[in-house]
Amino acid sequence: MTPEQLRALLEQVAAEAARSGELPESAAGGLPDGAIFRPTDTRAAGVVADWVTPVAQRWAPRLGLGARDLARVLAQGLTLQKPVAAVEVAPSGLIAVTLEDAPRSAIVEHVLEHQDAYALGGAVLPVPAEVPGSRPPGDPVLGAQLAHARLCRLIRNAEAAGVERRASARVERLTHVVERHLLVALADLPQRLDTHAGDPAQQRRAVTDLADLADGWDHPLRPAVVGEPVRSVHAARLLLADAVRVVLRNGLARLGAAAPERM
Repeated sequence: MTPEQLRALLEQVAAEAARSGELPESAAGGLPDGAIFRPTDTRAAGVVADWVTPVAQRWAPRLGLGARDLARVLAQGLTLQKPVAAVEVAPSGLIAVTLEDAPRSAIVEHVLEHQDAYALGGAVLPVPAEVPGSRPPGDPVLGAQLAHARLCRLIRNAEAAGVERRASARVERLTHVVERHLLVALADLPQRLDTHAGDPAQQRRAVTDLADLADGWDHPLRPAVVGEPVRSVHAARLLLADAVRVVLRNGLARLGAAAPERM
């Protein structure tokens, strides 16, 4: 799910709570402007949720409620929604949402269906003319380019070993914590880039953060031993790798950088 889809889900929950009298009627008018959901901090130990939202903290004063009281009502409504697996409310009113596996992984199909536009902000950007590896060591964009080239290599090797791109591949099986972080980061990158439009440093950080997650993903895309059969999970990982490659390529384009396939 994308942040926009999560926002629509939460607006539905708020509107239903307003109709039932659990929230003031004004809650049916819509959530506060701006980004509502962001990925959980991947550095925090023990974190299992996918997204967090401070909407209750931002919205409660306008509704005349306490942040935690508002969060509890919203959380209760979210637990009844089919895409949601679990919801937690912190004492501060911060809401953490864990999605079911299928809605979380649906971003892979979405990216691949819209790969010529996803994360490009509506612009059609030319491919920069850049010699691979020409950036100086330490340039953060170089790390993102290397991550892109690594994914291209993994994809080539997987296909050479007989792994096929199948639309029927069960990407919902990609439930390892690193894969979950990657799926959420794919969904979040367009919002993050748009939020920091005009801030090159923050846009670079958004792309390089995704590259770092991709580099930390080391699950095999193909059989590790000669003669070992290709398994369905290999096809699912191949699709995830391809989706991450697409988003890194488009993110690099927004930075004015090339996305080499070999480095």
